Amino acid sequence: MKCLYLFTICLILTQKLNAQYILKSQAIADIDYYNQALFEVHYNPYLYISQESYRKVTDSLKNSIGDSISVKSFTMVMSHLTSSIKDGHTMPTIVQQIFKSDFKKNIYFPFELVADKNYNVYLPVQKKQFNIPTGASITSINDLDMKSFYKKTSSMIGGLPSYQKEMAINLIGNFLYLSDVKPPFKVRYRYKGKENFITIQGGIPLKECLAKALPQINNQRFKFEVKENKIGYLALNTMEPDFKAYTAFFDSCFTALKTKNINTMVIDLRKNLGGNSQIADLLISYFNVKPYSLSGGRFWRVSQRYKDFLTGHGDSTQSYLKKENNTVLDYRKCGPHDPMFVDNKLLFTGKVYLITGPLTFSSANMLADGVKEYHMATVIGQPTGENTNDFGEGYLVELPSSKLKIQTTTTFDLGVDCDPNTSHAVIPDILIEPSMKDKIHNSDRVISYILQIVR
Repeated sequence: MKCLYLFTICLILTQKLNAQYILKSQAIADIDYYNQALFEVHYNPYLYISQESYRKVTDSLKNSIGDSISVKSFTMVMSHLTSSIKDGHTMPTIVQQIFKSDFKKNIYFPFELVADKNYNVYLPVQKKQFNIPTGASITSINDLDMKSFYKKTSSMIGGLPSYQKEMAINLIGNFLYLSDVKPPFKVRYRYKGKENFITIQGGIPLKECLAKALPQINNQRFKFEVKENKIGYLALNTMEPDFKAYTAFFDSCFTALKTKNINTMVIDLRKNLGGNSQIADLLISYFNVKPYSLSGGRFWRVSQRYKDFLTGHGDSTQSYLKKENNTVLDYRKCGPHDPMFVDNKLLFTGKVYLITGPLTFSSANMLADGVKEYHMATVIGQPTGENTNDFGEGYLVELPSSKLKIQTTTTFDLGVDCDPNTSHAVIPDILIEPSMKDKIHNSDRVISYILQIVR
């Protein structure tokens, strides 16, 4: 099971706010505190970066800090540091309680944006109109060059390049906030070879700003619809540990398929950043009865910090607590096992497609890996945003002076092939890449392809 604190969003926070500037000495102490925690709990922070290179990154960031630094700017500094180990789970949490007083203010950039592979940023079809033509290239916001800014923010997210880019463009409004870009927004754009600009007087609140990257914050954990009376379409955006809610939802979906005599089911994981992998096992029980696996097990670093974390959250039963600190537990479990959930009365025997993309991550990545390896469905779309072997089981640390919350990981989880030396994402059986035109006009080439097949 993977546990990821980054995507557990809580906008109602109670801790009193601290000063939003800290001294250089405090910032350096916070960096040292984070590094100490990282080296104690992380399975291997030097898997993708050498110890010497990491030290140089740390020293460079420390030297870049003036006599004092705003906590917003320090969040960006910490994002640079955390991304350097290339663990997509390791980063400052998106919602930081130190900024709570701003959450409901209309100060966050209001556009949804898309980007091409060369870091050019464009305006897609919007829910609201801003008198900027659809497809316009956004060149700057408040004199901040957007191509350079997007490239910079992409490098501040760990993981695979495709995941970095997709997360960065989805979180661009939050990054602009951290860079102190606020209303009025002076937007320069290029359309049909001509340069123009427009001033947007107001913004949106944080919850609305994050909805594109994290649809679950608007209670969009999942949805289901029948398209053209031909396919059942299930969008699974997150996998929270709420078996009652997910069971009721899955029951309603597969009951509808049976009632309407629909023989094709589509499960969309393109916005699923993870959660509880047992929800994946629950979903699989609706269309598979054969043995399978979602993981080859894990290597788990033992530390007193994580033991204290577990007991602090009321978990005193873990066998982990009895293990010797600074050791690595080998919990490999290779090969298939019997299904976790059996005798499903709504078992679907038709064709199943699983759609993946760059934001298919963590437990959703495990689901895609197992489904493909054991031929439970046809995987279609883009490669996932994470290697099948990657880090997991989150640990949350709060920095003493800035009060920033940083998440990292404690395990190295193996993919279904159970080979610690492999390094690849889940590659779809049918590869379909959206064009720039698709992104701008919100066209779904994958769904169109499936509908064409079943017509």
